[in-house]
Amino acid sequence: MNDDLERLAAQVRAAGGATPGEGDDAIPMLTEVVEVPRYDPSELPRTLTAIDWSQLALRVQENVLERLLSRSDALLDAQLRSSLQTLIGRATESLAAELATTLEQLIRDLVARAVTEELTRVHDEVIRARGGEPPDPR
Repeated sequence: MNDDLERLAAQVRAAGGATPGEGDDAIPMLTEVVEVPRYDPSELPRTLTAIDWSQLALRVQENVLERLLSRSDALLDAQLRSSLQTLIGRATESLAAELATTLEQLIRDLVARAVTEELTRVHDEVIRARGGEPPDPR
């Protein structure tokens, strides 16, 4: 049973990208009064020796999980929002760097092509001015 609780808690932390200590506002403190479901007196055993501890533990676990899951939306929303903001920030920085590199290379290629075309044009004019025929561009 404890393994199941620990596994569930790990899954909740992993889904939200949280580490222990984050989102503690959603977890009741030991000093807080927590409303627990009231049990019907007919369901309660007459003596402590008559208690089925495994059944009681299972019932308490179900109640705790039900309360945790009902509060988990707010906890997960905050953690997901924080995680997504971090991921989006990293993706934006990476995209900006990649765009800058691509744009720089594109500009270099365009300038190189323009310079080559202009040098070819000037070269052809110089040959024509000297009375020669410009070379065939093929």
